[in-house]
Amino acid sequence: MKLGLISDIHADLSSLERALDFLDGRGVDVILCAGDLVGKGKQAEQVIQRIRQQSIPCVQGNHDAMHVDIQELVREVGDPSDPDYHQVRLEDAAFDYLRALPLTLHLEYSGKRLCLAHGTPWSNDDYLYHYSNHDVFQKVARLAEADFVVLGHTHEPMIAQVGDVWIINPGSVCRRYAEGSGTCAILTLPGGKAHVYDIDTRKRVRATYVEL
Repeated sequence: MKLGLISDIHADLSSLERALDFLDGRGVDVILCAGDLVGKGKQAEQVIQRIRQQSIPCVQGNHDAMHVDIQELVREVGDPSDPDYHQVRLEDAAFDYLRALPLTLHLEYSGKRLCLAHGTPWSNDDYLYHYSNHDVFQKVARLAEADFVVLGHTHEPMIAQVGDVWIINPGSVCRRYAEGSGTCAILTLPGGKAHVYDIDTRKRVRATYVEL
């Protein structure tokens, strides 16, 4: 079974479309998103709609959470006569979707347990970089209670092995509105082989590897 992994789209619809087209061409069975659908870019509504159309399981990133707060403020004190009001305000369906996104998802594919989160299993604000303290890697592996952990947030592709647990960060789909990698990943189960790809060149790129 092939899982397509994406994260950190940041309201960049064209990059999302290229990632989805690439993953579809590679025959993935399911696509998972590790959060940050919105923030930075200008196509939040369209990105949310596309993710919903594809029925892509997704968790709430830190920018998604911030956008929920902004939307609540716009609805409370915004002026509908202001031209910018309708550019900022999400449609109710998109707002409700963003607000309802979970912080983590625990899934099972091909007999393997998978934990999907944005930053870490306990926070969508915390980062796990390749140079993070080994204790943080161990905590992620322990609290995820999974065979595979899929994270985003750093915009840097990484594959880490912590004992029997694999941690995979596909990097960021977006690189137009935010400094990022413009990548996605494919995880093949049950074997667990993971590769990262540039969504523009469609070629494999090297992910930072960590082994503890």
